[in-house]
Amino acid sequence: MKRRFLTMVMVLCSLSLFSATPKVAVVLSGGGARGFAHIAVLEALEKQGIPIDTVFGTSMGALIGGLYCAGYSPSDIRNMVANIDMMALFTESPSGKSYSVSEAFNEIPENVFSLGFDSSGIGNAPGLIGDQKILALLNSLLSKIPENTNFDDLTVPFRCVSTDAFSGRRIVYRDGSLVTAIRSSISLPIIFTPYPQKDGKYAMDGGLVDNMPVQLAKDFGFDIVIACDVNAKQRTSSESLDSLSAVITQTLLLVTQAGVTIQYPLADILLFPELGDIKTLDFFKAEEIIKIGEEACVDKELELSDLAKRIEQDRPLAYLPPGRKGMYFQLPDPLIREVKIIDTSSFKALRIPQAEIFDSFIGRSLDESTKYNLSLALDRIKRNYGLSSASYDMTEVNESGGILLINVRSFQEPSSKVSLGVNGTLGFSSNTPNAVGWALPEVHLNALFSHVFLTDFSFDTTISVGQTLRLDFATKYPFIATPSSSLDFVVNTAVQQGSLTPLDSKVNGNREADLDHGFLFDLGLDLHFKDYGRADAGSLFTFVYIDSDAWDDAHFLVIPTLYGSMVWNSQKGIFSPDGLKAEFSAAVGSTDVLLYSVRASICERYVVRKVDSVRWDLQYATIRFPHQLLSSYVDFGGLCGMPGYSVGTLKRDMIIGGFTWQHDLGEMNGFPLHVMAVCRIGTADGYDPYSASIEPDPAFFADCIGLEAGFGLMIGAETPVGNIIAGLGASMQGNLSFIIGIL
Repeated sequence: MKRRFLTMVMVLCSLSLFSATPKVAVVLSGGGARGFAHIAVLEALEKQGIPIDTVFGTSMGALIGGLYCAGYSPSDIRNMVANIDMMALFTESPSGKSYSVSEAFNEIPENVFSLGFDSSGIGNAPGLIGDQKILALLNSLLSKIPENTNFDDLTVPFRCVSTDAFSGRRIVYRDGSLVTAIRSSISLPIIFTPYPQKDGKYAMDGGLVDNMPVQLAKDFGFDIVIACDVNAKQRTSSESLDSLSAVITQTLLLVTQAGVTIQYPLADILLFPELGDIKTLDFFKAEEIIKIGEEACVDKELELSDLAKRIEQDRPLAYLPPGRKGMYFQLPDPLIREVKIIDTSSFKALRIPQAEIFDSFIGRSLDESTKYNLSLALDRIKRNYGLSSASYDMTEVNESGGILLINVRSFQEPSSKVSLGVNGTLGFSSNTPNAVGWALPEVHLNALFSHVFLTDFSFDTTISVGQTLRLDFATKYPFIATPSSSLDFVVNTAVQQGSLTPLDSKVNGNREADLDHGFLFDLGLDLHFKDYGRADAGSLFTFVYIDSDAWDDAHFLVIPTLYGSMVWNSQKGIFSPDGLKAEFSAAVGSTDVLLYSVRASICERYVVRKVDSVRWDLQYATIRFPHQLLSSYVDFGGLCGMPGYSVGTLKRDMIIGGFTWQHDLGEMNGFPLHVMAVCRIGTADGYDPYSASIEPDPAFFADCIGLEAGFGLMIGAETPVGNIIAGLGASMQGNLSFIIGIL
């Protein structure tokens, strides 16, 4: 009986071994955008019926191979590439700049650049491009694959490689998070930051140690290896090495190819797509690259056919219908039963989000709607907590659901920085003061030096050029600093020269010479709280010299003021589809009369569906400070005011409310595009500040312009130099405007 049992076991083992012989491995090399050619290779193998027992991939080969093994068909991957703006994935900043809510009605941009530095070095992050958008894409595409997956249990077994950033050794991924494995393998040095691993290591691009792991496939015992090297036909001329990026790319190519060519003899079939003219970052040429891959497969069609016949002698071929939907789409959406936060930063971050932020996702399936709302939430916490990235994985998934792991990462923020920001508008309007158009650019250069002389003091200097040339110098000292709040004592002095009155405003077509001068001294407290909130209070002394004979009694003004303000801002930006922004400020001062001002605004946005959102907003202002000063008015027009009205439509009393519908058009060259329809209604006082001979009536809404309504149509783009908006506006009282702005 025992001998019969042993004989049966041996027969079964032999049958199992025979059914898996010969074992076939497909090896896909790295090569950036050139890796799109791998899609054609997978299609060709399926067409021949060649069974694929495991895919080995590096870098871009890991991405294409990983998606295939997760259950996407080559057709699915081809369609994904065609429908996603791949260049948009490379427009993210790598640094997790700490989010700081700006003072009410006084936002200073730093959208052109921000460069950090301290004793440890220069730079905000160890890479040029951020990975938030890449992680968001991988999260969305692989949300049904749990974080604790054995890669042998995928639709097709999978292996990929990366490089240990410390030892330089090869890391081979056999299980764990498929997102982590792919993201680690594509960590191109200098371009992307090294990616953290569960064991505390950091991974860089697998191409540094094994850009086409044929030997690895052989070591795993595979009998037949089909390999595709998308870098083999690269051509480099002396003219193409005239830029820094080209030299970096060529250096990486030389490093990666050194270990590839010696593995060529180990492969049974080698494919070399003619991609010599395709550069590493030519992701916008996906269709062309796939076609070149198809041509390489046609050249090898006879060899592939002969290989299929040889395999068929020992095991059945695996013909799969072209254009099919992959097995991935048959997997269920996991249910979220719990949320955990994992901080993968290399240092202990002062502020990380709490799991309670994501309580609204508990009990929901991770379907397309939930993934979209989760991506919005991750974008928001990335901004508000100064994170480099915020991504997710599902783990411990069973019939009752799984745990949603929120992986957050930040870099040690340099203690000092230099930043540059621009904003402003230009346009034409039927009611521009004494003109038909205007141009009002503003530039802000800021330098922050923290921990001066090894103390907690910081110095903050800003030079602003716009209506005036202004230099601010602030000293800050933190009284309180906790993970959820901070309180700073601030001493700020400022000098300014230029347009301080409406008469010499750069919007005024009949402006006078802008030779006004001012000096400000401010003592205040800044309180930041609960991620989105800020409150300011203090005393301000303003000294102004007006270089104009229009006001005989107002050449020199001294204005002591007490002020307070508060902001709550959970919106990611002006195109944010959700969130609340509320601002309030009040001030009281005196000259020979009592001076006061009150200003408030609120804007709330709601997601209607994935590409549509709506918002409502309300603005109010009453200002009774010296009418000779520009700062004593609020702008009734412009992109954020009443449609149809020019920038520089200055009012002492104003109330406006309205609704905006926003539709996301997708992305162009990596820049998100939006179209907006705006409808607002409101009123204001009728005083003309550009007529110096008339004193304003102190009554509320004196000489009221009556009820006014306006409609505007705008298109906007999110770009590296700011949010650019162009809009047409028309009002019920016959005013027309066309405005282009950077906000």
